[in-house]
Amino acid sequence: MLAGPAAVLTAPAANAAPSANGKAATTLVLYAENRGIARIENNAPGPDNSDLVHRELALSFTLKGPIIGVAYSQAEIVAYNPEAKTDIRRVDIENALPGGWLFIAGMTKLAIGTLPQPGWTDSYAVVGGTGKYVGARGSERLTLLEDGKTYKVVITLLPK
Repeated sequence: MLAGPAAVLTAPAANAAPSANGKAATTLVLYAENRGIARIENNAPGPDNSDLVHRELALSFTLKGPIIGVAYSQAEIVAYNPEAKTDIRRVDIENALPGGWLFIAGMTKLAIGTLPQPGWTDSYAVVGGTGKYVGARGSERLTLLEDGKTYKVVITLLPK
């Protein structure tokens, strides 16, 4: 288990690229390594609506670098199409970063009952934050790297 958020909020955000004039987007690149995953079966056996996948991920500014934060995510199957062999999942991600929390939400489509595979990518909305991220809005793009457990995370924050 990772250290709690209070232990990780003191590291500097060295790789954030804010705009010079404060009127352009800020990009933050992180790497999120899966440290724990749990599948929760809420209905009949097999993938179906309301099944959950929970993750805990260690955040770093560089691949395999020092841990600077933690991400918690939950994906819930909200639509299930046995003919197309796909399901739609509502995804919520909470990123504890130096200086505050970022809250992410979105939807993703995967083959029924599967987890993302290397090369998978999707984008979600940044819907808010705390601390220095109060009023945050923008997007988060995840790409699963070849190791199958680390995501490259590109967060684009719009000017306030």
